[in-house]
Amino acid sequence: MELISKALEAVRRYPLCDSCLGRLFALMGYGIENRERGQAIKTILHMAAVSDYRKGKDVTADLIALAKCHLPTRRFLAGVGIRVDEERCYICGDLMEGVEKYAEMAVEQLRGLDFVSFAVGSTLPEELLEKEAEVVKSLLVTTGESVKHEVNRRIGKELLRRLSDKRVDKLRPNVVVNVDLVSGQVKVVRNPILIGGRYLKLGRKIAQAKRFGNVRTTLLEKLAYLRDTFGGEDHVIHVSGREDSDARMLGSGRPLVVEVKQPLRYTAQVAPFRDKDVIFLPVGFTDRNEVRRLKEKAKTDIKLYRVLVLSESPLKQDDLSKLSALSGATVTQYTPRRIKRLHPRKKRVRMVYDVAWRLVSPHVFELYIRCQGGLYVKEFVHGDGGRTAPNVAELLNTRLEVLELDVLYIE
Repeated sequence: MELISKALEAVRRYPLCDSCLGRLFALMGYGIENRERGQAIKTILHMAAVSDYRKGKDVTADLIALAKCHLPTRRFLAGVGIRVDEERCYICGDLMEGVEKYAEMAVEQLRGLDFVSFAVGSTLPEELLEKEAEVVKSLLVTTGESVKHEVNRRIGKELLRRLSDKRVDKLRPNVVVNVDLVSGQVKVVRNPILIGGRYLKLGRKIAQAKRFGNVRTTLLEKLAYLRDTFGGEDHVIHVSGREDSDARMLGSGRPLVVEVKQPLRYTAQVAPFRDKDVIFLPVGFTDRNEVRRLKEKAKTDIKLYRVLVLSESPLKQDDLSKLSALSGATVTQYTPRRIKRLHPRKKRVRMVYDVAWRLVSPHVFELYIRCQGGLYVKEFVHGDGGRTAPNVAELLNTRLEVLELDVLYIE
């Protein structure tokens, strides 16, 4: 009875459509649509008021207030000589009537898309939201459903009826149906597909994303087949760190996520890729959290490098033994001269955990460096004119040049 009393108070203050009245008391009767609940509440109020009126009680004001938004009450009052004009709903202005029509508009835009899941979003007039907040506050209602939630739910329910083989996914939907009740427009947003995997780079002169200098191709270009597989308009890659274009990426590969934008298909199979330069091994579909994790992990990954080094001065095995001092070293580096146009004085500090070596000839040796992700390995070897300290060249007291660089493993 307390809820009925509150409902009567609501009708006394505001003309409300069935949906808006029912939505204010959404917890009163589960499994009932707001329109049905609102109609039932108005019917109860009508029957009680008419009964009191016939008993001679002065409830004319209540009947007139209810008649503004209830046809049977208007008919009753007309029968006793009181004419009341219908008023639009104070909250929605009758905008809630027939919102399911937007589902039909959405179905037309979804035609031709091969998708599995969807979600519904909406944009409502600011005035409507303000009036809803005013009514809820003035009536101290705590049992209601928001108008935005009802709009999304009703359109989603109608879409499920029309698209029986699809499902609602509010967390990671393939597509989002955005309904603008201000303009009356519907827009379907195709969410990107994110594919996680690992890649190996077997050739040199291969960059990750952009061609420059003597780069002959890019990893991004090699992975364009994924864009075509899903009918996307574009694709980008998100990688856990990077290696130079002339460095090979070996071992178990480097983690990455391929993002296919504006796909037409969400159910295609992801095939691996292999040629003489690149191997891509897909793991499965993933999300933005994995992209963020990759970026963060790149700073703390431990990597093992192989470097083939040319020395200006001849070296002996005893000379290379000095390199043991670099195991456990903390290395300070300013942005290398080759890329300092980006961050000319940015400083980074990285750890070198272990260093091993093998003399190939008096002027050539192999260096194995196990270090923290983000270390500029070439600069750690040749010193970059003092911008990296400590460094291998300084310790050996000779000018060094990096001939080959390979990432052997990422822990």
